[in-house]
Amino acid sequence: MLMTVVVALTLWMNVEGVAARGARLSLSIQQDENRQRAAALVDEAVTVLEKGDERGAKNLFERASEIDPNNELAHTYLGVLADRAGDLTEAERQFAAAAIAAPTSPAARNNHGAILLRLGRAEQAAKQFELSLKLDPKQAGPLINLAQILFARDTPENLRAARDLFERARAIEPDVEVARALVVIALRLNDRTAAAAYFKDYAALVQNAASGVAASSASSRAELGAALFEAGLVDEASTELGAVVAAEPANVKAIVLLAQTYLARKDIAAAGRTLEAAIARGLDEAPIYAALAGVYQDSGHIENAIPAMRLAIERAPKNEAYRFRYAMLLVDTKAPAAAVIRLREALNEFPRSSKLHFALGVALFTNHKHDEAMTAFERSIELDPKFAPALAYLGMIYDETGRYAEALALYERAAAADERIAAVQYLAADALLRQTSPDLARAEARLTRALELDPSFPPARLTLAKLYLRTDRLNEAASQLERLVAANPSMAEAQYQLGRVYMRLKRTEEAQKALAVFKQLNENQQQQAQDDRQELIRRLANVRF
Repeated sequence: MLMTVVVALTLWMNVEGVAARGARLSLSIQQDENRQRAAALVDEAVTVLEKGDERGAKNLFERASEIDPNNELAHTYLGVLADRAGDLTEAERQFAAAAIAAPTSPAARNNHGAILLRLGRAEQAAKQFELSLKLDPKQAGPLINLAQILFARDTPENLRAARDLFERARAIEPDVEVARALVVIALRLNDRTAAAAYFKDYAALVQNAASGVAASSASSRAELGAALFEAGLVDEASTELGAVVAAEPANVKAIVLLAQTYLARKDIAAAGRTLEAAIARGLDEAPIYAALAGVYQDSGHIENAIPAMRLAIERAPKNEAYRFRYAMLLVDTKAPAAAVIRLREALNEFPRSSKLHFALGVALFTNHKHDEAMTAFERSIELDPKFAPALAYLGMIYDETGRYAEALALYERAAAADERIAAVQYLAADALLRQTSPDLARAEARLTRALELDPSFPPARLTLAKLYLRTDRLNEAASQLERLVAANPSMAEAQYQLGRVYMRLKRTEEAQKALAVFKQLNENQQQQAQDDRQELIRRLANVRF
């Protein structure tokens, strides 16, 4: 009886197993049929989509995804259509479904990451891109996408990581935007050498592009041009901005910046042509006239700079910076009284402008009205206690009236407020050296910094050389004076001091030559001192804002 039961049970189990296998086989056949039907619907939908019928295509893709929920293509196309319609939430749902349906598909992972990135979910997007790259490391798309996420974090570590990813993408597929990104990263990392090298690759790709500068890329090229100019890569900046102006002849900002790149290259004529051509094209804009005034000033045509600046003010009467520059032009043309008149008018418009009060002080100082100038400078400092040029000018007035300790205190305040002004560093050093017990180390540090900021500043180099002579560092003094004389052969005192140094170094023949030149120049020495003073005043008044 027991045997019978066992046999019966075994037979039942065998029958059950056959039934299960049959069901699974039937299900497998059904799934295959569903996949085939879904694939056919996807093919049909693609054809319909190519004809421009997005609604019809969407219906077919939806039917395909209902029949076969694991159809990657159907979900991908539905994601694309939702993206086109601006429904990013639905697009993300569909791309996620595609990634679930095909977890080993690099493309599905990349698509899902891309839509997550657009939704602002950068961390989740990065994980999808990383998964995509694990599945296939040689994909430009996810490399670029992941690099963009790292780039946006904008830390040195993340920028370097982004650079590595962009370089990998470039090796797979050269691309203009990738090349541009590499230039930008190098600029942000303050690596001018790398930026220049990357720019060569970028420029070659742009040149080979069929359309050159597309309208859609002009803004990004203008932005890159500005960044290159700021980094001191003026040739590269000129290339970018020139292309922008060629594509957008009415782009005022790019025109002005292009002119500035020419000025930085000492090509004043090209800067002038750029701006004058813009005016000839009908661009009657204040920034162009203001830039042209600067070009005329740099070229020595101050008589043209003044009317150009006046035109800029007429077109932008509320521009404080233009009023300031106009006044400084009048001072430079030895018309300080006219500058005073214009500045008092401007101060009616801008009564709390520290820079305009400063400009008024400069004009009054130049016109030898020191008491009024002092009042103007004090008002400027009251409005902006850290305005270094005003502090320095007030110090110069104190210096001239014998208030040496107060002058030094103001120079030190000016240097602390802005340590990038060479003239301020020089004034502080000069005041230190004239103290009863001078602090030679502090003075030397100030003079060294002044020359770091402006190697072409003769008074600072002469004073440093005299300090070296004073402390018996003859070879260092000779080096400074030789450099100074080479750049300024008509500077009488430099020739005299060089002769003295050569004498002490027993270089008699060279000493005699230097002193002979000094004797020839000595008649003009008083004029040279006046010129040096004017140069100092000019440098302090050269405020840009």
